[in-house]
Amino acid sequence: MRDPSSGPGGRSGTTDLDGPIHYVDYGGDGPPLLLIHGLGGSHLNWMLVARPLATHFRVVTIDLPGFGLSPPAGRSVKVADQASLVARFLVHRFDGPAFVVGNSMGGLIGLLATHEAPHSVAGLILVDAALPPAVVRVPNAGVVRFLAAPLVPGLGSRLVTWARDSLSVEDYVAVTLAFVTADPSRLPGEVHEAAHAMESERRNMPWSIPAFVAAQRSIAATLLARRSFMRKIHAIGAPVLIVHGERDQLVPIEVAHWMADTRPDWELAVLPGVGHVPQLEAPEDFIGIVASWVRRVEARSRSG
Repeated sequence: MRDPSSGPGGRSGTTDLDGPIHYVDYGGDGPPLLLIHGLGGSHLNWMLVARPLATHFRVVTIDLPGFGLSPPAGRSVKVADQASLVARFLVHRFDGPAFVVGNSMGGLIGLLATHEAPHSVAGLILVDAALPPAVVRVPNAGVVRFLAAPLVPGLGSRLVTWARDSLSVEDYVAVTLAFVTADPSRLPGEVHEAAHAMESERRNMPWSIPAFVAAQRSIAATLLARRSFMRKIHAIGAPVLIVHGERDQLVPIEVAHWMADTRPDWELAVLPGVGHVPQLEAPEDFIGIVASWVRRVEARSRSG
């Protein structure tokens, strides 16, 4: 498959961390930024913002094991193990502490990695991160199927496989984008094309659905262990920015407000009319928020 993120401004590469890890390095001379995708995602989730961010920062995107172009290769895809791998990748790829930007599952993994390796993280940006539910809200039936099917004991992989194979690549991508955006029509054609190409490639990867199911189950288990998870939240010492789409169907905006109340020293930026992937739906706003916050954190660090 042609990698839409390679080419001018983005160089695809592979490194060995107990198996191959695919990444895209966008270069840049500023503070290092590592961008981590969400469940079922890849480096392509950052395709609209990575190059522009590289005018301010040193930007690298990663495909986690079991996702994108990184096979599991015998490695666990549980979020705690992914966090340990991210902590190793930070040391392997950067000369000093980096800013970690994680969307959805990637936000949860970034948070766990920050807790595990605090000296490797200069700051953390949680983008519609997978966090414990703050309120009980009944989502629509499609979202329930998307979130719950992988959790069915003994049937998760078969249910997800059936749901995927019952749709064409184009229809499957359309359904997925309807879940993760407030308005899929806002996305430029290149995003749809890249999503179609990646989904076509994923259907030839026998590990893609087992990895998706195992990762979803580990997200649920991590968030259900609420007391342990909250201890980690309160132990985070790095500066944190919460970025959240107001119309997120998967992680409701109440979760972001609850987290900001739980950690009032963390900053919150809400994007109105935006869903679960603001970096794709409102890329210019997203770039401005991230660049401004990192500059402020860097300025405070220099003055302190």
